[in-house]
Amino acid sequence: MADQPETPKILEELSKASAKAGSRKSRQQKNARLRFLLVLALFAPVAAGIAYVGYQQYQLQQNISSITTENQQLSQTVANQNSLISQLQEQLAAPLEPFEIDDAAVREVESVLNAEIASLQQQLQELQSQPDIPTTQPNLDWKLLEAEFLIRMANQKLQLEGDVTSAVLLLQDADASIVESGNSSVFAVRQSIASDLSLLLGAELVDREGIFITLSNLTNRIDQIDLLGSMRENFENRHNIESVPVEIGARPNGFIDSTYDFLSSIFVWRKWEEKPAAMLAPAQESAVKQSLHLMLGQAQYAMVTQDRELYRRSLSNSRAWLQRFAVTESAVGQTMLGELNELSRIDVSPSLPNLGNSLSLISQLILD
Repeated sequence: MADQPETPKILEELSKASAKAGSRKSRQQKNARLRFLLVLALFAPVAAGIAYVGYQQYQLQQNISSITTENQQLSQTVANQNSLISQLQEQLAAPLEPFEIDDAAVREVESVLNAEIASLQQQLQELQSQPDIPTTQPNLDWKLLEAEFLIRMANQKLQLEGDVTSAVLLLQDADASIVESGNSSVFAVRQSIASDLSLLLGAELVDREGIFITLSNLTNRIDQIDLLGSMRENFENRHNIESVPVEIGARPNGFIDSTYDFLSSIFVWRKWEEKPAAMLAPAQESAVKQSLHLMLGQAQYAMVTQDRELYRRSLSNSRAWLQRFAVTESAVGQTMLGELNELSRIDVSPSLPNLGNSLSLISQLILD
C-alpha cells in the first residue's frame, strides 16, 4: 500500500516525459521541413538553368541540322553548275562543222565601201592642200544694234500708242539679243531692261477696244432717246384729245368755276424748276442728236490719241447735253447716263515708264 501514492507521480513524470518527447519530435519535423524548403529553393534555379541550357542545346542542334541541309543543297547546286560548265567546255572544244558562205553580196558591199573611202581620202587631200584660212570668232556686235532698234520700237509703242503688250514682247526680244551678242559688259543694260519690264507687267492695261465699242453703242442709241420737244408735242396732243369744250352758262353761281375751267382748257399750268430745261422746236431735235453724235465721236478720237483732257471734256459735255435736252427719267436715258459716268472714270492715258535709260545705256555700250 506504500507504493500507491508514488504511482501518480510516476504517471505524471511519464506524461511529462512523453510531452517533452512529442514537442521535441514536432520541432525536429519543423526543422526538417525548413531544410527541405531551403534545399528546394536552392535547387530550383539550378534546375531552371539546366532546362535553359538544354533548350539552347536543342535549338543549336536544329540550326546545325538546317545549316547542314542548306550546305548539301549548295553542294548539289555547285555540282550541277560544274556539270553544265564541263558540258559547255566540251561543246566549245568540239570542232565546228564547215559550212559554205555566199560572200558575193559582202564583196559587193566591200567594193562600194572601198570606193567611198577612196573618194573621201581624195577630198581630204584636196582640203589639206588648200591654203590655211584663219578662223575667227563671228562678230555679233550687230546683235546690240538689233537690241537698240527693238528698245526704240518698244519706246515708240509706249509713248505713241500706249501698247503695253507689244512693248513687253519687244523688250524681251531685245534682252535675248543682248545675251546672244556675247558681250560681257551688258549687266547694266539688262538690269535697266528688267526694271522696265517689271513696271510694264505691273501697269494697268486699258481696254481700248471695249471703250470704243461702248462709245459706238452709245452713238447708235442716240436715236432711241426722247427729247423734251417730243414730250411737249405728245403732251399737247394728249391734252387736245382729252380736253372737253366748256359752255359758259348763265347761272351766276357757276360763273367763276366755268371761267376757271375755260382758262384751264386754253392754258397749260406748269411749275418750273430752279433751272428750267430747254424746250426744243421740232426742227432742233436732229441738231441736238447730231451734236451728241459729234461729242461721242470726239471722245472716241480722244481715246485713240490718248488725249485725257479731251476725252473727259467730251464725255462731260455729252452728259450735260443729255441732261439738258433729253428725258433722263426714261430707261434709255438712265442707261446712257450710267455708261457715260463709268467711261468718265477710266484713264485712257495712264502713266507708262520711259525707256530712255535703257536706250542711253545700250547706245553707250555700242559706242564703247
